[in-house]
Amino acid sequence: MTTKHSMATRSSARGRHLSWGILAWVLAAAIGAAAAAELRGGHLARAQSQQRSLFMPFIASLGPLSGLPTPGFTEGFSIATSAPRRWKPDDWDITVHRREPTDQYEHAIQASHGPDCGAPPATHSIQSFSDAAYLCKNHLMTSIYASDYGMVYLTPNRMVDFSKGEAVIRFEMSTERTSLRDWVDVWITPYDENLQLALEDWLPDGNGEPRNAIEIRMDSAQDNGVTKTTFIGKRIENFNSTTFGTNGWTGYEQFLTPDAKRRDLFELRITRSHIKFGMPDYNFWWIDEAIDPLAWDKGVVQFGHHSYNPLKGCESTCTPNSWHWDNFTIAPVVPFTMIHADRSIVSPANAATPVRFAKPAPADARLRFTGLSDIQVSFDGGATWADAQKQQQEKYLADHFQSYWTPIPAGASSVLFRSKDPSQTSWKTWMVRDPSIWARSS
Repeated sequence: MTTKHSMATRSSARGRHLSWGILAWVLAAAIGAAAAAELRGGHLARAQSQQRSLFMPFIASLGPLSGLPTPGFTEGFSIATSAPRRWKPDDWDITVHRREPTDQYEHAIQASHGPDCGAPPATHSIQSFSDAAYLCKNHLMTSIYASDYGMVYLTPNRMVDFSKGEAVIRFEMSTERTSLRDWVDVWITPYDENLQLALEDWLPDGNGEPRNAIEIRMDSAQDNGVTKTTFIGKRIENFNSTTFGTNGWTGYEQFLTPDAKRRDLFELRITRSHIKFGMPDYNFWWIDEAIDPLAWDKGVVQFGHHSYNPLKGCESTCTPNSWHWDNFTIAPVVPFTMIHADRSIVSPANAATPVRFAKPAPADARLRFTGLSDIQVSFDGGATWADAQKQQQEKYLADHFQSYWTPIPAGASSVLFRSKDPSQTSWKTWMVRDPSIWARSS
């Protein structure tokens, strides 16, 4: 049942934050100023979320992984920045996609936070799609605008592991929406079936859904002019999908005030036979449902941001949304290898220069990238070429970017790309985006 926080609850939460601030100073004398400062900073950040009530016990507040299965993974963005900075981590894959083969906006878009990282509603200009994921004020933003279709996927190099029981995925996110055609989702997909451009098959881009997956997607509706933001679940089994959800008619606007500055906690709990997703600090769950047992028990986790012409069909002024993210947590996890390339775009203009990787490929590795046109690869400087293998996909549309998943020889540290026949697309060109090397070993 939906509940609203009372002023007493919010005051109590603020009191607990104050108590933690005092406790952190006391701890400084015993365990060192650095540890206490970290503890105090984390709870000061939570104090900004004044509408939350805290149900976690004393010991659970000592860290994001406390009380969760081990081993776990957390990402808290403890990098202070004085200006928006493109996020380029070693342990995450960032895929930024637009349906058209270009990396530049025709006109700069306005993304959340000012040029000095000033708080919303301040904005700064973004000219390139490559700047869609950026840091400010110790947290992450994604901001993208596509008049056709665009998406950002954030993928850590840890699989969620529910082979021995329940696993937990948590993230904190802003709740303000500036367009109903701009939304987020979370995908969990078996490692060998992961799609770099996973997308529901009714949408006008991509090549459909993975062979097997679980998706949690933000949904929305207008009820007498009032926006409702809900979430639904989707299970894909051998390319056949079914939806599920138990509370799909309640939007979070009914129990919180949407805010670009405050980041609220979202939580997904998964076993092979049960899915639960909601906002535990508000004691609200959109999904709490038993499912037929999954045939798999580990999966790659992708956090997505989608833009589908967000200015279309607005009754009032709409803008592309900037989502603010923080404190990603996955537990338990299985790590895997992820090796990044020295650039994110390959096209005819720069194809003569090899793409180089930070490390050589380990044994049994895959080269993962998205490509427009049938792409060929060379790992020996152009002496020999081979057709790159596409990942298993629901569709193979020539005019859409494909998700590639092709073997790469052990020890290879560079690759050349070319198109087998760029004339096969209506764009009459080819492009490769966001290449990386993946391997199950860690």
